[in-house]
Amino acid sequence: MWAAYNCAGMTDKELPPAVQPPGPDFWTRTSSVVLPLVAIAISVVVWYRTNQDLAMLRQSQRTLIQEVAALRKSPVLDLTGAHARGADDAVVTLVEFSDYECPFCVRHFQQTMPELEARYIKTGKIRYVFRDFPVDQLHPEAIRAHEAAQCAGEQGKYWDLHTRLFSAAGTHTAPLLEQRATEAGLDLPAYRTCVASGRTTSVVRANAELAIELGANGTPAFFVGIRDLATNQMKVAQEISGAQPFSVFAQVIEAALKQAGQ
Repeated sequence: MWAAYNCAGMTDKELPPAVQPPGPDFWTRTSSVVLPLVAIAISVVVWYRTNQDLAMLRQSQRTLIQEVAALRKSPVLDLTGAHARGADDAVVTLVEFSDYECPFCVRHFQQTMPELEARYIKTGKIRYVFRDFPVDQLHPEAIRAHEAAQCAGEQGKYWDLHTRLFSAAGTHTAPLLEQRATEAGLDLPAYRTCVASGRTTSVVRANAELAIELGANGTPAFFVGIRDLATNQMKVAQEISGAQPFSVFAQVIEAALKQAGQ
């Protein structure tokens, strides 16, 4: 008779006795050993993930702290080539970012600027710088006035035209600007060529972008700081937002003068 073999190569007589299924005691003993091990494994995974999350959170906090610290650092303005008035050797500087059609800018120009001029600029205590910040969303035609002022600057008559440009929206049409340019003593053909070329637009836009980078969210916006006479770089000490009364400017300027030892 042929011996029957299974795939393990054993004859029927060599087969082991049938394996009995484990009883209840076996599962009880197994559970008492396995479950604690599973619990420990889960605890280890949770601990590891928690520590990972905490490490990531701490890193995020450190990054945030560094970013906030960087934001708190006083920004520095390069005033090279900027249109300025006042004593050349005055280190305390007031920088204005303004819109010729903004009603609050007009109010500041009419009500506060004369006193600032008399008390601080003409006396040589501070340097005053004006920079363009036309807000297109509110005053889409204002940029024409700012371009015109920059063109006047090419003829050395920036301030002559600047003081004639603060007025309500709709008052900066090409004919009205030419009339003011004539009153300011500009060479009209040269002025027209400059305006038509559009070459001053980039300067105006760059000034407006700088205002936004500094955190200005409206006009007028002012920055008071200490200027390095050798490099013409101004470290901002204080920002003044909006058309504030003269007393606000005086307080900030006096503090800057004291800081500069003057």
